[in-house]
Amino acid sequence: MGLLAVKLAVTPLLMALVTLVNRRFGSAAGGIVAGLPLTSGPISLYLALEQGLPFAGEAAHGSLVGVGAVLASYLAYLMASRRLSVFPSCWAGLAGFTLWAVAAGRIGADTLLVLLVLALVGLLLAFTRGARSGRRPARLPAWDLPARIAVSTGLVVLVTLAAPLLGPAVSGLLAPVPVIAWPLIVFVHAQSGRDAAVATIRGTVSGAVGLCVFNLAVIRLAPSGGIAGTYAVALSLALAVSLVLVGALYRRRA
Repeated sequence: MGLLAVKLAVTPLLMALVTLVNRRFGSAAGGIVAGLPLTSGPISLYLALEQGLPFAGEAAHGSLVGVGAVLASYLAYLMASRRLSVFPSCWAGLAGFTLWAVAAGRIGADTLLVLLVLALVGLLLAFTRGARSGRRPARLPAWDLPARIAVSTGLVVLVTLAAPLLGPAVSGLLAPVPVIAWPLIVFVHAQSGRDAAVATIRGTVSGAVGLCVFNLAVIRLAPSGGIAGTYAVALSLALAVSLVLVGALYRRRA
């Protein structure tokens, strides 16, 4: 019961943080925050506390598949939105996620999964180069932030409670689902146009590298490290890599 209370308290705070940073400072700064495993990190930690560190290590492999699936969904959305409206593009994104999850789920090598994710990151950054915000400013409704907090908290609680039934692979696959980024992308597309949605996607893509570093560290450290040491190192590495990458993107833009 005590851990459930922590989930209900911590997750809304983290999700409010990433949403407010994205609103206040834009998609580039949002990319820094997105590089932190704000959803998958707590899920991984809760799995380690409730199911054991070996379970969390196996789930981290599933999360690498999930990160690639998320990027594949962005790519499919970008391609579809060139000719289709918002909702058909969403279906294309879902198809991209599913196809990647099925195909990459058969890959057992963590290094190969990371290389594939990095290839997708490079491809998406190339496709979104020169992205500009739409002309019309997006006016977020009052229910936007509470809805995101509710969905993200629900995902964390659902995945961690259902983990014994789902198993580590599916639990890990669901952990990186972008419950913050996807609603934001769709809403910005509907309100401010495709250019703004493309800029938002570009701001969140760099976060995939930090997520990969986090999950790879958990996989490598889980067999021999304790929970505190494993997650302290994983979070520190994810933060460092995300800051370096987004800093490089900022300098290149300047």
